[in-house]
Amino acid sequence: MKRAIPLLMAAAIGCAATTAQAQTVSIWSGVYSAAQAKRGEELHAATCVMCHGPRLNGASQPEMPPSPAIARVGFLTKWAGRNVAALFVIVRHTMPPDAPNTLTDQQAIDAIAHMLAVSGIPPGGKELPADQNALANIVIEAKP
Repeated sequence: MKRAIPLLMAAAIGCAATTAQAQTVSIWSGVYSAAQAKRGEELHAATCVMCHGPRLNGASQPEMPPSPAIARVGFLTKWAGRNVAALFVIVRHTMPPDAPNTLTDQQAIDAIAHMLAVSGIPPGGKELPADQNALANIVIEAKP
């Protein structure tokens, strides 16, 4: 599985290259809706919490499998400079680790909206699209 992640990242980067002419926007500019984040919260409670914890801070409990934080400063710093398409590809195709490729596009993007909400990113009036070309134009920044 570890070899698949670089290939997935390369696909997301290639997607970004094809949309280089489009204007990029920051995650801080209201790129998801509150309703979308709520759906992601429900998905997290049902599917993701066992690995990423209730606070999305990774394996903080000894009985939890090793997993990274998927929200807040550490997450934003790790992903800073990348686009949301790259994150979407990882979530969509590798999560959950015991059943990869089982999340729908909508579930994956809703999960990302929840990650942004927990990270303190303000919602906006429209939903994040489950379209890699559009997501390639949304850049992750640790701070606005």
